[in-house]
Amino acid sequence: MLKTILITLAVLGFIAAAGMAWAKQSGYCSPENRLQKITERVGRKLDLNDDQQGRLEAFAKTLRDLRNERQDLGVAMKSSLKELLSEPSLDRDRAIALIDGRYESMSDSKLALVDAFADFSDSLAPEQRSRLADLVGDRMVGRWGQYRWAH
Repeated sequence: MLKTILITLAVLGFIAAAGMAWAKQSGYCSPENRLQKITERVGRKLDLNDDQQGRLEAFAKTLRDLRNERQDLGVAMKSSLKELLSEPSLDRDRAIALIDGRYESMSDSKLALVDAFADFSDSLAPEQRSRLADLVGDRMVGRWGQYRWAH
């Protein structure tokens, strides 16, 4: 019985290690690699020229920068929130200022994101734009044919 359990655990460990190695090799372990794979796939599916590919890569760089900025802001927000909660009474003005700062950064981020996407989207031919709309529509539909964000 013990021998069977040990063999089963060894096989499961090997399968887990192989799965992690495959995921790492396929680029599914880091957001940067995943974004690079997505841009390559979109470039292939839309048959982009050099200028369009450059605009797509600029859009991907903007996404990467905004993600890093959001993560840095999240770390700062956590430390500020921890300081705020460690005080004997809640400073309401400071809490509202933290929330306002978060919304302000999101507002700046959405402007940069829309500008970068508009530069890429405006450079596409009409048939490429319709193909992009199809790709985005296909991504929004989940595994069982339901929209991902429809609850």
